[in-house]
Amino acid sequence: MKMLFALRSAHSFSGRRSFLSGFAALSVMATSLTACSSGANPAFYTLAVTPGQPLSGGPRYVEVRLPTIASGLDRDRIVTADSGYRLTLSQNDAWSDSLSAQISHALAGDIAQRLPGSAVFAENDAVSTQPDAYVELSVTHFSRGPSGRTQLEAILSVRAIDTNQPFYMQRLTLEGKAPSSSAALIQDMSLLLGQLSDTAATQLRMLQADQASRQVTSQ
Repeated sequence: MKMLFALRSAHSFSGRRSFLSGFAALSVMATSLTACSSGANPAFYTLAVTPGQPLSGGPRYVEVRLPTIASGLDRDRIVTADSGYRLTLSQNDAWSDSLSAQISHALAGDIAQRLPGSAVFAENDAVSTQPDAYVELSVTHFSRGPSGRTQLEAILSVRAIDTNQPFYMQRLTLEGKAPSSSAALIQDMSLLLGQLSDTAATQLRMLQADQASRQVTSQ
């Protein structure tokens, strides 16, 4: 009986020691994973509105629709380069908001700056006004291109709410500088978006002029 008790005690101690060893190993693993995941805090970036030439003659209300973004670009981390076959993501730099939301708000701000007589707002903003025109964008490239320069490739569409009116649609490819940092890249991206808004503002003015001409003709 004493021998049996000793064997049971030894077995119990061995099982307890295995359990404690396993628990210690899991604790070390959890600590390691936490340390790896925490890392350095990322820097958050946002697209900015860039100045342009103020013009008159745009529609009264303009809505910038939430753009369509190529799935490879739609990430929290900033895509710093797109060679056509491979995407490079920043390890420490991230967007402060979704890229689609940032583009729509920056583009709305750009167009509003260029058409001060128009009320321009982004889709899903807290407004209840029926727009007179829509600006839509489908973005396929928005990062450093194969040349090393910042590249924006997108399809821009500008149309009136009246579907009987003609609308504008064109694929645009814009190229900027060869940035050496994430901050310079985001600045170039903002400038290219401003250039695209120059085209959008021009087309909105033409749309408004065409609508005014139609109203005069119908009278």
